[in-house]
Amino acid sequence: MQKWTWFLIAGALLAQSCGPHRPLPKGVTWNPESATFAWWGGKVTLPIGFTYQVDHGGDTFEGHFTSADGKLVIRHDIGGYAGAWASRDNAFFFREDVIDGARVWIAKRDWPDGKGKGGHTTLVAVTFPDSGCANFFVESSRPEDATPVDFIASSFRPTVRTAPGSFCR
Repeated sequence: MQKWTWFLIAGALLAQSCGPHRPLPKGVTWNPESATFAWWGGKVTLPIGFTYQVDHGGDTFEGHFTSADGKLVIRHDIGGYAGAWASRDNAFFFREDVIDGARVWIAKRDWPDGKGKGGHTTLVAVTFPDSGCANFFVESSRPEDATPVDFIASSFRPTVRTAPGSFCR
C-alpha cells in the first residue's frame, strides 16, 4: 500500500511540473524574441536570452525571468499590495529617476539569504511606483547580477500613470 501512495504522489508532482504553465493575465505580454515584458502600467526590456514564467501570487501578480544559463533569476511582484521593494528604508544605495513623468526607484540593501543560518546577501530592486507598483528584483551576493536590474530600469517606458497606493510609497 505504501508503494502505491508514493507512486501516486510522485505522479501528481510530475504531472504538475510537466503541465502547462500559468497563462499571462489580461493586459500582460512577454515577447521572448525582443525580451520585452509589458504589464498594464508600463513595459521593460530584459537582456536577450531570458525566459519567463508566471508564478502564483496571493494578492499580486508574480513571475520570474531566468537567464539562458539558468544561473540568474529576476523576479517581479506587481500590484497595489506588492509594496515598494526598492525604497530608501535600510538601503545602502538608493536612486530616484523620472522617465516620461513616472518615478523609477532603484535600491540595494542587505537581505537574508534564506538559508536559515543568519547569512545575508544583497537585494537589488527597481520599483515603478506610478505604473502599477511594479517591482523587479534579484537576490545575489555577486555585484554583476545587478546589471540586468539596471538594464530593466533604464529600458522602462510607462504606458499608464497610476496612483501608487498606500503600500507602494
